[in-house]
Amino acid sequence: MAGGGLSGDGEGGALRRALIPCGGRGTRMRALTGGAPKEMIPVAGRPAIDWVLRECAASGVSDVLIVTAPGKEVLAEHVRRVAGAPGMPARCEVVVQHEARGLADAIRLGRDFAGRESLTVALPDNIFIAEQPALWQVLETYVRTGQNVVAVVEIHAEVAARRGPTPVLRGELHGDDFHLEHIPDKGDRHSTFDAQGARRAFTAVGRYVFTPDAFAVIDQVEQALPPGAELDDVPVMQRLLGYGMLVGRRITGRFLDIGLPLGYAEADALLTGGAVT
Repeated sequence: MAGGGLSGDGEGGALRRALIPCGGRGTRMRALTGGAPKEMIPVAGRPAIDWVLRECAASGVSDVLIVTAPGKEVLAEHVRRVAGAPGMPARCEVVVQHEARGLADAIRLGRDFAGRESLTVALPDNIFIAEQPALWQVLETYVRTGQNVVAVVEIHAEVAARRGPTPVLRGELHGDDFHLEHIPDKGDRHSTFDAQGARRAFTAVGRYVFTPDAFAVIDQVEQALPPGAELDDVPVMQRLLGYGMLVGRRITGRFLDIGLPLGYAEADALLTGGAVT
């Protein structure tokens, strides 16, 4: 994959820090993982986490924070061991999310790690086959716009069963910029993508850039939640969009969702076949 560091003149400065949320229980993948961390399941002979770590490094990221969960010590040991290896980020820190309260809660654990800089976020369930790394593409849009950015992909109805339950976005595509108009609520976590009768539809996937202001928005969303509700990313993006602080970036390349057994089988077969190196 081609790529390289990006820097901007906005408040984010150099884009060198990424957070990878790994706190999920992986219940949909348990038949394949046997209860081991899903991030360690081999994809084309490499642990799944290595694919996103390599993408981060190829996008110019040098410092990564892994948000893990109790019982995932083998994952923590692995990322610390590979840090600094060729093709990997220079440093990998680990923080434990003791209670799985949602993706936005995991992202919030990166507040001190980010400091005054913007923070990139990359979900390990998502792998991309692309000439330019997907995270690099999202970073390019951030540098150009100075806004919070979410990756957007086009999913065809025939592959919907191999993709997770992300909502159909409403908006307009201008080049690779997706002008968001509406973000619906996310579907049930045990469902798959629903194109709502269309032959294809756009949805948001797991590559983001969040500016320092986004952490205050996460706090606002939490304050509005009923007791015990998860602090997820979709309500945060909905509020950012309402404030005019969120843009979409259409990812050029092939999107693979390895958080589902069918998507994992697809990715393993494609990457084993030498689609990328």
